[in-house]
Amino acid sequence: MYLRFVTIFSLLLFPLLAQEEIRVHLTTESLLSPLYLGTLQKKQSSFGEEYLQDLEKVLKFDLQYNGHTNVIAKESEKEKLLLGDLQPMTWKKMGVAYVVKGIVHDHHLTLITLSTQTGRQKSFKEIPLTGEIAQDRRQIHKLADAINQELFSTSNFANTHILYCVQGSDKFASEIWQCDWDGKNARQVTKEHSYCVSPVFLSGNRFIYVSYKNGQPKIYIASLNEGVGKRLVDLKGNQLLPALTPSRNKLAFICDAAGRTDLFVQPFSQDGQEMGKPIQLFSYPRSTQASPTFSPDGSKIAFVSDKDGPPRVYIIPVSDSGKRAEAQLITKQNKESSCPAWSPDGTKLAYSAKTNAIRQIWIYDFKTGEERQLTSGPGNKENPCWAPDSLHLAFNSTDPLSSEIYLANLNQPEAIKITHGPGKKHYPTWGRK
Repeated sequence: MYLRFVTIFSLLLFPLLAQEEIRVHLTTESLLSPLYLGTLQKKQSSFGEEYLQDLEKVLKFDLQYNGHTNVIAKESEKEKLLLGDLQPMTWKKMGVAYVVKGIVHDHHLTLITLSTQTGRQKSFKEIPLTGEIAQDRRQIHKLADAINQELFSTSNFANTHILYCVQGSDKFASEIWQCDWDGKNARQVTKEHSYCVSPVFLSGNRFIYVSYKNGQPKIYIASLNEGVGKRLVDLKGNQLLPALTPSRNKLAFICDAAGRTDLFVQPFSQDGQEMGKPIQLFSYPRSTQASPTFSPDGSKIAFVSDKDGPPRVYIIPVSDSGKRAEAQLITKQNKESSCPAWSPDGTKLAYSAKTNAIRQIWIYDFKTGEERQLTSGPGNKENPCWAPDSLHLAFNSTDPLSSEIYLANLNQPEAIKITHGPGKKHYPTWGRK
């Protein structure tokens, strides 16, 4: 069956090949506001034009895919207007909702925004530039977050990064990688020459993941700087698919220590220490559980089970008493659902579901109880994960020959491939810098 649920038996034995699509289209919820991003103005600066263009490309990506604005094409008339003061009514008559003006002076960048609806102008604190795009792009991401906060009161997401797995030509080897939210500055984190999957951010620069380096899959903890794992959960059997509460005080995972692939919860300290023994939260005869994800307050877990037939998503309360609670079925519209992800604001659940023989990303809305299809088009899509703003999603496509990470948000009709190059990429997870 499918990654994170149906492949769980294969994960116990050997790594699985993934499956993929080339392009994805999303249904949209809201219209985007037109934003004009002017050419960066250069004043008494030694930086070359190519470097300035690269800076502008980073900022344009951040503003184009923020889920609120559409960066419109440049025009000579508008570029001339940017040389003077920003006049709200002039820009409003031209159909522009927001204007972003950038000035590079010496080795610093200053940005000014204009809202033509309110007439409000905002000049952001200048940022230092080194001339190295790999380093300075992160400064641009911080500015983009500041712009989004000013204009739309959104949570930071551009100055974040994503962990994911890359499987090379050896199907029995997979390593953890890290990249910026736009896929740039990609680097390998682990170097175990083993099969590493399912990374989860812990706190600071630490993360949790599953590794087969000693034979059985076990849960390890490592730092992004060193990438060397240390065993975390002291429990026999295969351990898979770890998930953490947002407060990082509980760890959920799948384990067959009791003879079946059941759902366990381990009380957990933020310094990476176990607290007491793991609790078997859910088990069901002749069934497989998979893919736990916590609600933002840590009181509930959504997970996948085939206890009633095809794999579907259920929700269960988290209890320390050891008393078994009933699991509530969530995904009633789709009979084969997997890899749920709870949004940070608690209002939605993203998951993958078989739709007309193709795996698509779906959204369950807790306020309305409705399920709606987010992605469409050819190729399977799996393992959605949310950005801190509960608007953006990353997921991986799957294909026998390749697999890539895509970026999407609930308001825009196009998903963007952010990873490239050799290797199959899967299991994305979102975290902060």
